[in-house]
Amino acid sequence: MISTITFTPSGGSPITIHAVTIGSTAVVTRAEGLQGSPPIREVKTVKGQQSGAYIRSKYVDARSITLEGEIIGSSIEDSFDKFDAIANGFMQSINTPGLLKWTRDTSGQALQIDCQLQSLSPLVLTNGGNMLQYQVTLVAANPRVLDQSETTSNSSVITDPAVGATASFTNNGSMPTAQKMRVYGAITAPFLRLTTGAGLTFTGSVADGNYLEIDVLNRTVKTNGTTNALSTLNAAVSDWFELPAGTSTVKLTGSGSVSANTKLQLIYRSAWA
Repeated sequence: MISTITFTPSGGSPITIHAVTIGSTAVVTRAEGLQGSPPIREVKTVKGQQSGAYIRSKYVDARSITLEGEIIGSSIEDSFDKFDAIANGFMQSINTPGLLKWTRDTSGQALQIDCQLQSLSPLVLTNGGNMLQYQVTLVAANPRVLDQSETTSNSSVITDPAVGATASFTNNGSMPTAQKMRVYGAITAPFLRLTTGAGLTFTGSVADGNYLEIDVLNRTVKTNGTTNALSTLNAAVSDWFELPAGTSTVKLTGSGSVSANTKLQLIYRSAWA
C-alpha cells in the first residue's frame, strides 16, 4: 500500500497527486515502475565460429514510471482547476527533473526519485460527473529508488596515512548506491578502496582545511565541492565504485603529513531496484 505520492518541480512546491486520507480529491489508481528493475543494458561481443556471445558488461537502464490518476472535485470546474495544478508541476519538469516522493507499506518507508516528464495523456471525463482521469509517464536518468533520508558516515581521524582509517556504511536497499566521498586534508596521494578491492587513486595533495569531493553518480572530483580537480584522478589505475547493498567499509590511505582534520566522509542514500 502506498499512502502518499507527491511531485515537486525544480524550485517549486510539493503537489499531492495521491493520498488515502478521508476527503482526498487526488488518488493514483495504478502505479507502474516505482520499484522493480528497469531493463538491463548489455554490452556483448559475438563469439567467432561458435554459438553465443561474450557479455562484456551489464548496466541498469533508465527507469520509466507510469501513474494513472483520478481527480474528484466539488464540481467539474474544481476538478479542472486541481488537474491544472498537477499538470503545471509535471510540465515544469520537461527539461529539469523534479522530485517524486512516496511512502510505502505500513512501516512508512519514505522513498524518492528524480524524474522528468515523458508524456501527459489527454483528460478523460467519466460519466459526465466531477471526476477526471489522466495518465503521466516519467523517466528517471538515475534508475535508483532512494531513501528520502541522507546518511553521513565519518572515519576516525587519520594519524598514520599509510595505515589510514575506514568509514562504515549500511545500504539498506537492494542495489548499489552512488555516493559522495569527501577526503579532508591534510593528506598526500589519497587512495580510496572499497572492501571488495575496487579503488580510486589520486595524485597531489589535499591541504589542511580543504577537502576533495568525489561524486560517483556524476563522475566529478572537486576541491571543496566547487573547483574541478578531476585531473588529480589517476584513471589508469582507478575504478569508480558504488556502495553495495548491505554493510561494509571504505578505507582511506595516503602519504605525507596529516592533521587533526584528516578523515574520510561518506554521504549516501540507501537504494532500491
